Amino acid sequence: MPQVYFQSTGVEELLEDIEAVLMRDINQALDTVYQRREPSDVLRAQRRGVPYEAIKYDYVPPSHFHIGNFPSLVLEEVPPEAYPYIVITIEDYTPDQEDARSDHVNVYRQTLATHALAKALPEEGSDIVFRRAVRMGEAIYISLASDPHMQKLLSGLSNPVRGQHSIPWTYQHEGHGDKFWFQAVGTNYAIKSHTTSYQ
Repeated sequence: MPQVYFQSTGVEELLEDIEAVLMRDINQALDTVYQRREPSDVLRAQRRGVPYEAIKYDYVPPSHFHIGNFPSLVLEEVPPEAYPYIVITIEDYTPDQEDARSDHVNVYRQTLATHALAKALPEEGSDIVFRRAVRMGEAIYISLASDPHMQKLLSGLSNPVRGQHSIPWTYQHEGHGDKFWFQAVGTNYAIKSHTTSYQ
């Protein structure tokens, strides 16, 4: 497993640090989430009186990450074959009151926003795309919460401070191809970052 190194946390450096952790850990976290959910999936199939079929999922390769924009700004740039897809951005940031002992340090309170974009085949439908998106959001949380540096960086890490679910949507890419199902799950985290102009 490659080592991830951390430096000064300006916005750009901060997002790159988070991307490095997610690229390293997201797929192992996805395995963990799906294994944990399998007994519930079996029980749900029994309640509905249908044969159990394991929910299949794709790993997130390094090329399926995007920094700096919200999903609505990248959807048209992301073809169906690029899903699953993770967007990492800062939603807002404001100056934080500084400690007088650290007056050479700029302190910011920031809101990290992560968006997990999932896809399902037409025959799988909205139920499966919902579960894939939610499980990706949970895997993002596990990845961040399991990393020692992220534990220090993110405030209130017992849970994300906010979660958002999009409604499922379908569209044909440039008017062609199958009508895949898509859904996004966003999670927000509070971050305090420190920068300085002193070397």
